[in-house]
Amino acid sequence: MQPDTVAFRQATAVTGLGLLVQLASSFYWTPLTFVLSAAVGLPLVLAGTVLFLRTVLRLLKSKGAF
Repeated sequence: MQPDTVAFRQATAVTGLGLLVQLASSFYWTPLTFVLSAAVGLPLVLAGTVLFLRTVLRLLKSKGAF
């Protein structure tokens, strides 16, 4: 498996996990689940986004796009 494919899958997994935490916490909305969603779910989504962008930029740079 190519390194870019692995990086895309990792970014997808981290983002998906963050969205899953946010979705699960929205079923029973209390102050504690809001904190869980904000303290765990949001950083996971942001980390997945950063991983995805880093992978895309690295791939574009290796292809000579910029």
